[in-house]
Amino acid sequence: MTRRKWALWLLAGIFLLTAAGCGPKEPETPAVEADKTADVVVIGGGGAGLAAAVSAAENGASVILLEKAAVLGGNTLVSGGVMNAVDPERQKNVPMNDALLNELKELAQRDESEFGDFAPAFVTLKQQINEYLESGDTSVLFDSIELHMVHTYLGGTRTDLQGNTISPEYELIEILCNNALGAIEWLEGYGQEFSDTIGTVLGALWPRTHSTGGGRAYIETLSAAAEDLGVEILLETAGKELITEDGRVVGVKATAADGSELIIRANSGVVLATGGYGENPEMRAEYNTYWPEMPLTMPSTNVSTVTGDGIIMAQQVGADLVGMGFIQLMPSSDPETGVLFNGLWGSAETQVFVNKQGKRFVNEYAERDVLAKAALEQEDGLFFIICDAQIAGDRNLDALIEAEDVIKADTLEELAEKLGIPADDFVAEIEKYNSYVDAQHDPDFGKPNFGNYKVEVGPFYATPRSPSVHHTMGGVKIDTLARVISTEGQPIPGLYAAGEVCGGIHAGNRLGGNAITDILVFGRIAGESAATKK
Repeated sequence: MTRRKWALWLLAGIFLLTAAGCGPKEPETPAVEADKTADVVVIGGGGAGLAAAVSAAENGASVILLEKAAVLGGNTLVSGGVMNAVDPERQKNVPMNDALLNELKELAQRDESEFGDFAPAFVTLKQQINEYLESGDTSVLFDSIELHMVHTYLGGTRTDLQGNTISPEYELIEILCNNALGAIEWLEGYGQEFSDTIGTVLGALWPRTHSTGGGRAYIETLSAAAEDLGVEILLETAGKELITEDGRVVGVKATAADGSELIIRANSGVVLATGGYGENPEMRAEYNTYWPEMPLTMPSTNVSTVTGDGIIMAQQVGADLVGMGFIQLMPSSDPETGVLFNGLWGSAETQVFVNKQGKRFVNEYAERDVLAKAALEQEDGLFFIICDAQIAGDRNLDALIEAEDVIKADTLEELAEKLGIPADDFVAEIEKYNSYVDAQHDPDFGKPNFGNYKVEVGPFYATPRSPSVHHTMGGVKIDTLARVISTEGQPIPGLYAAGEVCGGIHAGNRLGGNAITDILVFGRIAGESAATKK
């Protein structure tokens, strides 16, 4: 046999062996053996994660929820627990005042070209305002879905230090505001109670804020619902890496408290609800493009587990990020620890801020970034929230006063002395502020809403405050079904997200009270989408 024929026979033999499955072939990725399997796996046990878990279970899915900490709750647990929703029934209990009426009139004079993608909502709002003004009865608070949307747009549209402007995504905000009241009713169906009145939490811009008495109420309600629906909850279990097969997210590698690795597979979908990166100073400093300085030592209101884990995991499977340079500072935090709950104040209508010179320095009804920027410009970045006995109400303040978190005095002069600020200037400033309440007009800083709260009845109180890191605006990009979007602009199959891990909703600055609304509305959507493989 010639050498040429031998070569041909050899090639034919190799071909036949390969065709028969005996020859070499491309290696296949072996299926990962799972320690646990469920239809839906939720990573994160705060408000968004629990809402997603309950929603997925409501839609017939088996659910496993992983929580990094030893307890459920995340940032929701340590939040004030207030949420915004347009509520026609509750707003009937809120009287309209001249300041709010003037604000509506001024808003109606603006041109739709100022509102970008939100122009359609503004056009509808303008019609609503005119109809309200022409009705002849402006005694009861006006509110609408479109006003909530426009406030979210105005409060969230910001330009960073590099000249980049960001605005909330219209379709996401339309869903947020239209489904806010439904989220309240959903929770009420599980037994959660809300106050019959509404007010304005700091930075909310309008009286549409509902109160539960604290964030714990959401966690207790949702965790009880999850337990009743059979959700399996694994505490001290941190998600570390998303598992993908054929381009689809099918599970997560996690680490238990003892350091062992768990493989948890998801038949239908994985929901990221890990929160933002407020407790990751290096990550904050890396991404920040909004604040001139972002010291690694700046205090945070966040729980220690909120370190950007979900954002990092999502990036590893090709997720797109949006708005990462924008971080919200809470102006009214403890100067030393950053915590929120060791002070005394009422809703935004009642709050009076004075600096170490005893002077007001800002419109206390403004957005949180506006307030924080103004506070950082004061001596030592410090200011005091001033209250009187009427605003304090019947709250027991003994522990706060003993810890010197709240300073109490029988007179304004005595309070100034205890604070080390000029008494004459301070007293004159409070008297001037009270005159603005009477006139319902603030010529100094343009505060639009005072209610009818003056600081005039002793004893008087002061709470020292300073800005701290509160909420990270940026995160993974999602669509209206809470599907995570890739850098190529397409949904990543099997991956969903809700809560502070997401970007695009609050843009450059979050309205006070919109975070709880966000986690509930999009938590429910993410759970349903994952359960039904949308």
